[in-house]
Amino acid sequence: MTLDGFFIHALVKELRNELLQGRISKIYQPFEQEIQMVIRANRKNIRLAASIHPVYYHINVTQERTLNPEHAPLFSMLLRKHLEGAIIQDIQQVENDRMIDFELSGRDELGDTQSYRLIFELMGRNSNIILLNPQTNKIIDCIKHVPSSQNTFRTLLPGADYQRPPENKQQINPFNLSGDELNQWTLQHPDELNSRKNQQWIQGLGKSASQALIYWMEQDGLTAYEALKRLMDGVDAYTPLMFESNQQLSFYAMDLPQIEGHRQLFDTLSRLLDHFYAQRVRLDRIKNLSGNIVQQLEQIIEKNNKKLEKLAKDYQVAQAADLYRVKGELLSAYAYQIPKGETQVALENYYEDNALLTIDLDPRKTAIENSQQYFKKYSKYRDALKYIDQQKKLTHEENDYLETVLVQLNQADLEDIEDIKQELQKLGYQSQRKNNAKKRTKTKSKPRRFRSTEGVLIYVGRNNQQNDELSLKKAAKNHWWLHTKDIPGAHVIVESDKPSQQTMTEAAEIAAYYSKFQHSANVPVDTVQVKHLHKPNGAKPGFVIYEGQQTLYVTPDEATIQALAVEET
Repeated sequence: MTLDGFFIHALVKELRNELLQGRISKIYQPFEQEIQMVIRANRKNIRLAASIHPVYYHINVTQERTLNPEHAPLFSMLLRKHLEGAIIQDIQQVENDRMIDFELSGRDELGDTQSYRLIFELMGRNSNIILLNPQTNKIIDCIKHVPSSQNTFRTLLPGADYQRPPENKQQINPFNLSGDELNQWTLQHPDELNSRKNQQWIQGLGKSASQALIYWMEQDGLTAYEALKRLMDGVDAYTPLMFESNQQLSFYAMDLPQIEGHRQLFDTLSRLLDHFYAQRVRLDRIKNLSGNIVQQLEQIIEKNNKKLEKLAKDYQVAQAADLYRVKGELLSAYAYQIPKGETQVALENYYEDNALLTIDLDPRKTAIENSQQYFKKYSKYRDALKYIDQQKKLTHEENDYLETVLVQLNQADLEDIEDIKQELQKLGYQSQRKNNAKKRTKTKSKPRRFRSTEGVLIYVGRNNQQNDELSLKKAAKNHWWLHTKDIPGAHVIVESDKPSQQTMTEAAEIAAYYSKFQHSANVPVDTVQVKHLHKPNGAKPGFVIYEGQQTLYVTPDEATIQALAVEET
């Protein structure tokens, strides 16, 4: 199911169990559309994340610790002013809608006890987080301002009266009805429930929950009342579930037979949401931080590929250079036999057993002048061949470098983006003009770390500068270096002079995983000791040459690699 009212109903129960009577100790706003609060409850620190992203809106307890802007946004500063130290008195869902009210007890700027209401409206592009004074019903502030010019029904600005989103009067909240009342209602609306319009009648009913009701009635023979009760009972005694085949959220009670694929269970809805949104939100954040870097690099690669095609055509033409030299020599040797004014002549080619070679002539020039013309063409194309070879080499090297950067961006963590941007700026791929994005707290990026089954440490570079430092400065000469063969990827160092075959295979799988061929089988990975690495003068970051390598062929498995990962402290 989607993050609908029934899902929120179960989630609120979970949040109440974990957070009630907890004290808000810290508040962050790591991104424009997201806040995180550290809450001391049940003798432990719990981190609550809430996002109003138009697609990935959610609220849940999280283990994620994101880097924050160097300068806190105004909304987070206002929340700190009013809510740091506040106690969570109650958490309630508004009807069966996608809205959650946190009732808080804190202190105002004078130190007097003050009640606050923090409202989370999780409604797609209309999502918002609002801090309200419940006594006056005045908005203190909200994470997204909505003036009357954008919404004539309600204004969301500091000082404005708060008004709930418009209600659908014909919808019912089934949790507000007794069993008899619900049964009576379903008897009065049988056709409406057994149709795809049932979302118009039941508050908080998402698309997949709607499909579940129809399926249970049509396939299992349940009445409308029985189907609705099954859904409601499932919410009250849920098991978080995700279908990995189509990345669909659900409850165990809504395990529909027509949805095939591996099912992954979670202990809590918060862990389910954390897992569900992790990759989606990470990619979206990275896209926001990296701007249009990916598009720019792809455009350069496309331009280079067209250049290579043109160079290949020029190379075919330039290969005639040696023939022009032969023609020039023959004209020079037989000049005394060739009168001026001829347009063509056939001469014995002593380079080809005196076979006749037909040579076109300019009738306005003598044989010697025609010979000199052919020698000029020979010199031109001979030099062109050298230029073409040089340009092909440089263009291929640039494409390899840019492909590597694209792989790094695709696999980057948030703290890696700034390092990659700085590297591109130094090489002139990115302008160094001031950008409007908020700077984030800078932490020293470290290589990824893994430990083989036998306990050997394995390091993986996150960007090209780090690859150079890891392979050429930090690694011992007798340690082993791995990299996918002729495939953009990361530098991998095995911290051992005599690693076992198992350790090398695991390191090779890690190298394949952090490469462009992450999802391929039988990926070739070169292995060589660090002492055999060399960096040519003027080479781009991350580029090395080596000899004496051996090649392993491996198929990376994400679960195996994650099991070897060493958590950062």
